[in-house]
Amino acid sequence: ASPHAATPPPPKPQAPPAPAPAAPEVTMDAATYYQQVKRVLEPDQFREFSANIKKLNAGQQSVDETLEKVREIFGEHRPFLFAQLQKLIRQAEEEASQQAAY
Repeated sequence: ASPHAATPPPPKPQAPPAPAPAAPEVTMDAATYYQQVKRVLEPDQFREFSANIKKLNAGQQSVDETLEKVREIFGEHRPFLFAQLQKLIRQAEEEASQQAAY
């Protein structure tokens, strides 16, 4: 054994453990969500969805307006996708307001 093998590596900074989500509550990041929406929607529906998100991000459309339009695109059959979008938007708003507070 070489003398270098005995030296332990410097400790890595520990990230706080993420709280375990309650069973059906699956939170995904925006990129994962986008991929899922793209798989589920028809191409023209996805283009419409993307256009609404771009308007929201550019400040050309309110959150409520965006959610209303996206709800129409998703229809009655995709409540999970709609709920997930609401959650992602709320998270983004919270992060933005926390950054603005500094």
